[in-house]
Amino acid sequence: MFVFDRETSSIRYDGEPAIVLRAIRVKASVAGEGEIGLSLHSAEKMATEAGDEDVLSGGYRLQYEDAQNTITAELLLRWRGPFLAVSVEARIRNGTAYHAQRTFTESGGIRIGIGRLDGLQGLLATSRHKEWWTRPHFDMDLSRLPPRTQSLLWKTDAGYGYLLPICDELHRTDLTGSEEGLAVHVSSGETGRESIDMKAAIVLGAGTDPYRLAADSAAVGFAARGSGGSARAGKTYPQTLDYVGWCSWDAFYAEVDEQGLVAKAAELAGFRIPVRWFMIDDGWSDVRERKLHGFEANKEKFPGGLERTVRLLKEKHGIRWVGAWHNIAGYWGGIDPDGTAFAEAREYVHKTRSGRWIPHPDPGRNFGFWQLWHSSLKRQGIDFVKVDNQSSLNSYFGGEQSIARIAKGVHTGLEASVALHFDGCLINCMGMASENVWHRPESSVSRSSNDFLPKIVNGFGEHALQNAYNSVYHGPFYWGDWDMFWTMHHDSVPHMTLRAVSGGPIYFSDGPGRTNPDIIRPLIYGDGKIIRCQQVGQPTEEWLTVDPLTTPQAFKVWNRAGGAGVVAAFHVYDGEEEVEGEVGPSDVPDLEGETFIVYDSFRKTAQRLQAGDRITLRLDRFEAVLFLMIPAAESFTAIGLTDKLVATDAVLEVERSDRSVRVRLKDSGLFSFVSERKPAAAFVGDIRAAVEPADETVGLYNVLCRQDAGKTSRETEIRIEF
Repeated sequence: MFVFDRETSSIRYDGEPAIVLRAIRVKASVAGEGEIGLSLHSAEKMATEAGDEDVLSGGYRLQYEDAQNTITAELLLRWRGPFLAVSVEARIRNGTAYHAQRTFTESGGIRIGIGRLDGLQGLLATSRHKEWWTRPHFDMDLSRLPPRTQSLLWKTDAGYGYLLPICDELHRTDLTGSEEGLAVHVSSGETGRESIDMKAAIVLGAGTDPYRLAADSAAVGFAARGSGGSARAGKTYPQTLDYVGWCSWDAFYAEVDEQGLVAKAAELAGFRIPVRWFMIDDGWSDVRERKLHGFEANKEKFPGGLERTVRLLKEKHGIRWVGAWHNIAGYWGGIDPDGTAFAEAREYVHKTRSGRWIPHPDPGRNFGFWQLWHSSLKRQGIDFVKVDNQSSLNSYFGGEQSIARIAKGVHTGLEASVALHFDGCLINCMGMASENVWHRPESSVSRSSNDFLPKIVNGFGEHALQNAYNSVYHGPFYWGDWDMFWTMHHDSVPHMTLRAVSGGPIYFSDGPGRTNPDIIRPLIYGDGKIIRCQQVGQPTEEWLTVDPLTTPQAFKVWNRAGGAGVVAAFHVYDGEEEVEGEVGPSDVPDLEGETFIVYDSFRKTAQRLQAGDRITLRLDRFEAVLFLMIPAAESFTAIGLTDKLVATDAVLEVERSDRSVRVRLKDSGLFSFVSERKPAAAFVGDIRAAVEPADETVGLYNVLCRQDAGKTSRETEIRIEF
């Protein structure tokens, strides 16, 4: 249970692991006056209610007030198990309505200070370093915590603590450093407010598994705020994004046109790369002076409209789905009031205080705008959308209305239209601000980093850092889109490996004449389906509170696939020298087994390890490795299709008998296995196949499984006889 100690003004969790937050203080920020300290007036312990284990109950009611008793704040602490939710209710008492009114500032109207986190050994904060993107922060000096921090994981001797700020229908909570330590800022985003009433402002959790702690905290946050929404566990991954795709952005940037798209599709077909979807990114729209002019495509670039381009891509080049990019504001500068789009959607747009016209924030009118555009796109053959610039809502509406209310309305209207026209298939982008993260009703995929920047020589390290560390916070909400990449690039192998372990979409963006099929084929099956890990890729535990850009060691990301652990290692250190590290089964949480076959997906080697054993590795710049940690079975262990990076995903079923083993695979290819008995023969279907020894000291063997041209299913069955 949690205990509030009035004497030390601290909150502690008395379970395992114990965590303590000391020197809790509350301040109000009043417009034109600044911060005003509030004193603790009373601390009432409430009885714990029996009932649903998932419902928060019990706790403390803490009453604070200023010296004149004109400002009051109540914190309600409610817990269930190792999770505590804090609600905030604050008031300013104004004497008369006709005198000047005292109001809370729009940003940080209530500020809850935390002086110290007991036993702090390391931390991982996720903070907005730009309007649209978050990145990790590791400095243990709490006073240096960046503004707009959206999560805080910290390590102690016994385990971890986690603080997760919440965004509800009106308020947004952030963490920031302060002179006394760190502060929780509760903001309405509106001027002139005399009250703050937030049902759940923040979740505090404790646990020994940091990944489960972050995921469970998000679920508690949704339940405690009581205004809808769900964590990733309650969402569905889009079918379209289970296949490999290609995006026009880094190929053409804003100069995309029909000719270039068709040329690229023809090139990919020539390479027999089964790309199943194309994303027509920024540059196709009819714009004037950075404003959306019309809903149709630019006529010079797309003389037959999107409809002709989409038809060519699908009918001539076998592209199954085509997506279209658009901006959440219409375009970067909003909507052109002299354009045809404005004329069609006049009742569905809003003029901001800065004079820009954008889709209306009311959910019904917002839906009206998007359904006009989306219905047009649907008629032209578009199957899904990527929606950019989402966290710029504050730039358009800041100070005018609550950004939380704005975001909820915009995402509700947008996603209703996407559900109606595109079966909910949506890639969210430039939208890592908490008001976006907490308010998307159904969409399940969102970008988890800044853009892939191919022209930056040392850009891979920052890209890997953002995606992996952001996933600790962001992964409980969404499958991360780790962005497109180039197959012909000095970092193509690390990028390929990063996508293999990401658990999200896989797509690339090389321009015409610049495709390396050898980078794509290890990531996909023959039908274009991506080999997608089961979870969201995250840093291994020893890296959670360590900055890999400044630490000269091999940085690791883990996931799971086909009953095996997956661990990829990278050189992201900001230096030229070789880095070292260790890898082993214990890198993957809750991976059951005592003995493991550890397979090196690049070197095609295997070795047998005990659960606590480690392998030493060394990496040069631009190098990456990927290991599969496969629980060893008695006498025979299937590895999978080892011409793929994540080979274990291909294994559907293993059936053993005294004299043979039958394995059912998702596709054909090079099947590898480890056997304590030497195989006598192998059959793919009814056709005998050669068994090639790869390393008989370990018992590693390969069998090439060829696809039967007459089969409609890609599944392959192989029988090994002894």
